[in-house]
Amino acid sequence: MAPFRDLIRPAAPTPAEIANRSWIYVPYDRLTDRTGPLTEQPASETGIVLIESGAKGNRRPYHKKKLVLLLANMRHFALEQANRGCKVLYHLTGQTYGEALLHLQQKHGLTEITVSDPAERELRLDLALAQEQGLRLRIVPDTTWLSTPEDFAQVFGPYKAGRSYVMDRFYRHMRLQTNILMEGIRPQGGKFSFDSENRKPFRDELPVPIPPEFPPNDLTQEVIELVEQHYAHHFGSLENFNLPVTREQAEQQWQFALQRLLPFFGPFEDAMRDDHLQLFHSRTSPLINLSRLLPADLIRDVEEAALRGAIPLPSAEGFIRQLLGWREFMRHLHRETDGYRLVQVPLESSSPANPPAPFAGAAPSALGATLPLPAVYWGAKSGLHCIDTVVAQVIEEGWSHHITRLMVLSNLATLCGFSPRQLTDWFWIAYIDAYDWVVETNVLGMATYADGGLTATKPYVSGAAYIHRMSNYCGHCQYDAKRSTGAGSCPYTALYWTFLERNEAALASNFRLQMPYATLHKKSAGELVQLRARASEAIEQLKSLAYPKL
Repeated sequence: MAPFRDLIRPAAPTPAEIANRSWIYVPYDRLTDRTGPLTEQPASETGIVLIESGAKGNRRPYHKKKLVLLLANMRHFALEQANRGCKVLYHLTGQTYGEALLHLQQKHGLTEITVSDPAERELRLDLALAQEQGLRLRIVPDTTWLSTPEDFAQVFGPYKAGRSYVMDRFYRHMRLQTNILMEGIRPQGGKFSFDSENRKPFRDELPVPIPPEFPPNDLTQEVIELVEQHYAHHFGSLENFNLPVTREQAEQQWQFALQRLLPFFGPFEDAMRDDHLQLFHSRTSPLINLSRLLPADLIRDVEEAALRGAIPLPSAEGFIRQLLGWREFMRHLHRETDGYRLVQVPLESSSPANPPAPFAGAAPSALGATLPLPAVYWGAKSGLHCIDTVVAQVIEEGWSHHITRLMVLSNLATLCGFSPRQLTDWFWIAYIDAYDWVVETNVLGMATYADGGLTATKPYVSGAAYIHRMSNYCGHCQYDAKRSTGAGSCPYTALYWTFLERNEAALASNFRLQMPYATLHKKSAGELVQLRARASEAIEQLKSLAYPKL
């Protein structure tokens, strides 16, 4: 295959096509022609602008596979649109997106550029700065979403600092409004959520299907070489890249997930295994967040499969809740709080701004956590089989499923008091599906309770018992999950009790923590001393790990 620049060159517009076509800027995460501005006019009347921004790529040390996934999909999307008849201005630059758009507008005399309202706050800020310099944009609603700001306001009213926002209320509203899995005003199966039925460990009850692979073609290999050349210092491995990069491949992965994984997803969605890292998770979030797969299409397919009995209702509802509930709810909350800048809790003043203003993230820390994130998150071996396994997977794949994110990676950080902002930034660089609207709300909110309960009714923390029950990690670990103190004991349990003790002033009144605090208060003074010593030893051991060379 010829280099990408040669393949896309025939799609470059002539001066007449510049003047006579309507021009649309397609952001890096809206690579679709099935909704939005690209559906509003014939391809023969359309020009699109696509930008590879070195400024964005260098803003954080994003996982190398994330960069390859994004750039390879963007380049394939450009060729797909050229084949439809669109003209393409494909621009590689060291500038920001806004600076590049202003340059292209001035160079080519583009009178106006249309763009869907950007999903990421960072891109909205970037474009707003360019508009102040003269960039002419027409911003239209982003129809890849399933809900509008008005839907959020209808449920919760105007944003008010200090109140809690419960996803379940929003999810019920969306189910009623969309009539998804509904029988009139009643949910199918008699309840809106089957979450309580979806909490089984996996004990090899059935074979785990092997997912399809997508070996790099020449165009993707060119991107891999580009990333290795320009971003060699970034996080993660480039080895064995096999992710979808075309619309056809994205659909192939979805059909595999729909037919082979989702029928078994529900019961085992919270299970963790070191020998089946994906289990029955669809692993579609990276493609959804790039708009290669559209949430509306996936929900329709899952609902239809549930109605004909191909997917059990608890599995279908659990999957739909992630898209129609959590995903939509979190993006609204991110925007309502201006990326958590309006959340009124103590700030983590000791956390460095990375990157510098104006793109530095907000740093709420309601529980006062400020310890630097340790080297285990960059691959230094801690001896804790659970976290070492998950981090190794993230380094290799840029992905792990949601319970490993919550109950291994985030749980350890929260129990130890590691910086919520640094953990958020780590997730942002390390995961191929991470963008500001999803990573900041999930990590600063649900995962670490740094927002003081804005998104979660309690901190999602646990001792070793939960990990032991829901995984096979503990059977392969040097530490004993059934012992909380002494040599060889698993530190998670000691860390759990000392976390509760350390944060009692902030958390003791929480109705969901009454039983743990009652148990804590029954512990003898001698046991508490041992728990504190074991927890302190674990934190110091993690802090002592040397950072590996990337």
